Amino acid sequence: MLYLLSLILIGYTSFSTNTCQSIKSGTFKTVSHIEGAAPITTIIERVGDIQYERSEQLGAAYKFKVEWINDCTYTLTWLETIKDENNFGYPEEMVLTIEVLEVNADYYIQSASSNLFDDKIEGRVEIIK
Repeated sequence: MLYLLSLILIGYTSFSTNTCQSIKSGTFKTVSHIEGAAPITTIIERVGDIQYERSEQLGAAYKFKVEWINDCTYTLTWLETIKDENNFGYPEEMVLTIEVLEVNADYYIQSASSNLFDDKIEGRVEIIK
């Protein structure tokens, strides 16, 4: 009986699509809630080693290089400012490190940190496709 249970569990984890591999490419969405302000939606498109992020509310769009450190951790390095209507001036020397903590069918949970700040920000990212 124990052998049968082990086979079922191994089979389940082997065929599960809810892994970090399943989010290495795709389209995603985050919604940031800042007290006293309207929510800010960011659309993320990740293909191979390139990630695009755009926010209509901020009038901003950026291109990043993606480098996977391990199965569930990657870095984002700024490559290009595509649009910056409000002159935010993305800090070009900043490298973001993203650790994927949990992957589900419709979303994943990540923890983000950078080389410029000590804080880590945990958030939910919706999987669009």
